[in-house]
Amino acid sequence: MEMGYFPCVAWSKTDSSPKEVLKDFLETRPSQRWLMVGHHAAHCDAQLWTAWHCSVRRFLRNTQLARTIDAEFIRFLAGTHHISEAFQRAGVSSSDLGGWLIYLPEISPKDSIEEVILPNQEYLQFFEKTSFEILESLNLIVSDSTLKHDLDNATKLGMNTDGLVMENFEDALIGFILSSEFNT
Repeated sequence: MEMGYFPCVAWSKTDSSPKEVLKDFLETRPSQRWLMVGHHAAHCDAQLWTAWHCSVRRFLRNTQLARTIDAEFIRFLAGTHHISEAFQRAGVSSSDLGGWLIYLPEISPKDSIEEVILPNQEYLQFFEKTSFEILESLNLIVSDSTLKHDLDNATKLGMNTDGLVMENFEDALIGFILSSEFNT
């Protein structure tokens, strides 16, 4: 099912260190549905929607491995069971010049485990308004970076890209996310 645009925006830092940016962000973010990942962690909408769907489904079933939805999402992005490893692989590092601000939409109230899980209908309007407020409060600049497939960045996430051709990249990336259910 094609979900369309995932609520994320690229940012670049000004004069603050990534550690300071993350500290300020965690103190001021509106909820745990807002997170930051490194510039290398996000490749395409399908990847982000898959990680969102896996995270939401785990929380609906109360089988999540992380205590918070943002950490569960990062765990899926990084293709691992280990939360600390996930943050090392997908998080913003001290050498990053930018990253992604991501919003994990609430699900529609009618959704249950047995139904198709869809985001709340107003998620994009909320994201667009709130994301720019967050970035402005942190003195971060909205970057013109877009989601793109990148084998080197996938390797940084922990994905094995040996012999992978770009035509199969997105499928391999989705498989990598789903493999976090099995890889320890």
